[in-house]
Amino acid sequence: MGRTNCAVVLPAFLSSFLRHARWRVGASVALLLAVAALEAAGLLLLMPLVELLGLGHVQSATALAGVWRKCFAALGLTPGFELVLCTFVGLLVLQAVVRRWSDHHNARMEAGYTADLRDRLYAALVNARWLAFTRLRSADLTRALTQDVDHAGFAAQQGVALAGLVGLALVHLTVALLLSPPLTALALGCGVAVALVLRPLNRRAHQAGKDGQQCRAEMSAAIAEHLAGFKVAKGHGRGGHHLDLFRRATHAIAAHSVAARHIFSATRVFFELAGWVALMAFLYVAVAWAQLGTAQLVLMVFVFTRLLPRIGAIQSSWQHIVHYSPAFDAVEKLRAELDAAREELPSETAALELRRAVSLENVSFSYGPSGDRQAIRNATVVLPARRMTALVGASGAGKSTLADLLLGLLAPTEGRVLVDGEPLAGARLAAWRNSVGYVPQEPFLFHDSVRANLLWARPDATEAELWTVLEAAAAKEFITRLPLGLDTIVGDRGVRLSGGERQRLTLARALLRRPTLLLLDEATSSLDNENERFVQDAIERLHGELTIVVIAHRLSTVRGADQVIVLAAGQVVETGTPEELSRREQGVFRKLMLAEPPCGP
Repeated sequence: MGRTNCAVVLPAFLSSFLRHARWRVGASVALLLAVAALEAAGLLLLMPLVELLGLGHVQSATALAGVWRKCFAALGLTPGFELVLCTFVGLLVLQAVVRRWSDHHNARMEAGYTADLRDRLYAALVNARWLAFTRLRSADLTRALTQDVDHAGFAAQQGVALAGLVGLALVHLTVALLLSPPLTALALGCGVAVALVLRPLNRRAHQAGKDGQQCRAEMSAAIAEHLAGFKVAKGHGRGGHHLDLFRRATHAIAAHSVAARHIFSATRVFFELAGWVALMAFLYVAVAWAQLGTAQLVLMVFVFTRLLPRIGAIQSSWQHIVHYSPAFDAVEKLRAELDAAREELPSETAALELRRAVSLENVSFSYGPSGDRQAIRNATVVLPARRMTALVGASGAGKSTLADLLLGLLAPTEGRVLVDGEPLAGARLAAWRNSVGYVPQEPFLFHDSVRANLLWARPDATEAELWTVLEAAAAKEFITRLPLGLDTIVGDRGVRLSGGERQRLTLARALLRRPTLLLLDEATSSLDNENERFVQDAIERLHGELTIVVIAHRLSTVRGADQVIVLAAGQVVETGTPEELSRREQGVFRKLMLAEPPCGP
């Protein structure tokens, strides 16, 4: 199975790299050819150098060695030992300079490929439907965008290095063939035999790469879940449990790393031993059977001692490509999954102004592809503009799903969502998302200043507008008390602020968008009475200025609503004003009110 996967992944990886590199590949090949040409020139210059040392003539390559004599003659120079030696050193220096240019160009090409791979994956994530995103683990996304992309980039780096090594190896083989075809054929035969022996190790390297993917996935998940629940784990004294899980994951990665290094080490040791055995066999055959002259023997030994390390490097690069290619496969599979769920929406659209109402007509929605997980069933409701609507119901009743449908994050399985009588789709959906403000139950703030957190919603907002929305969200007073005011750093996820302060700052950020609809998803459920009153007062001040939808956890927060929509098991079971619904003796809303514990002082 690993072999088949490798045969599929590697061509796809090569195709992906070539699509990105385009003309840069031509420049890279030109530089590699220049390095190879200088290498060949240096090797050919060794022939007159050997002769000048008095080691004899190389009969099989006299014509090639004569190329240099003609070059020196054309320049009016006599090819003495010092001149030939200096020319040889000059060629080595020039080759080093060109190789540096080549390495610099290849490094930019490889880094560009890694960045492009990461950008394309993140673009697929940003453009995917919300439902597709909810089905993915954040740890898997983070790992793919960091470790997997970097490993794919390293595989690309090894691929470029492999091309250069193959080019230089071909130069040495060509020179060796000119010096002694039979001995070169013998060496090639030994190389093919070694490659066949190493094939199982290459397959094991590919499988080790796949196992490494799984180990890293488990460690990433353990880190993400532990950090997300760190406070709970600390409070419950369950840190040791998380530590055990983390240790198992890290020890699995350590074991995988040792296994992978064992494969690479076994390959290197075997190749080195096989190379030395082949060289000894070559020397024996060259002296006892081929009876090469001293000059030819010296040149052949020089060529093969330079060739063997490069063949070893070729094998090492290939094994690293095979080992890290599963990372590329994981990135491409995730990107393909996200691309399949792509939303085709215009990137730049003007905001909508809600004038009459948002309506749901016979809307149903299922999370499962078979339709067996129906979260909303045949919902028909009207949310009037510039009025406050509360969504209430027991946990799991479908409130959040209905809210996501109103925001346009989810598309109905059946029925349709209308804004002022027009279906919420295409360009209108994109414009609608630019027109809504959303305040989640768990406020999220960036590890940045208050100002930066606000400007994230609308970068062109003025200082006066920032203070206006802070006042509207009942946040102005506590912001002015902060050490640096708007420039105070709020900490990771706003940890340096209280829960109520975070929620009011999140509300201010939503208001800065100048929304035509404001949706508050149980925005006061985790607040104490004092902070709940602050947020509630802010909401009441906005009443009548824009359309407000409140998902209510505490029914006391919906008393000021113009209408209440009650859900149960995904169905709309009651609609009316709070007063009307509270008077229904057998009504669901009344039962929920009676079941709610009284508020504290």
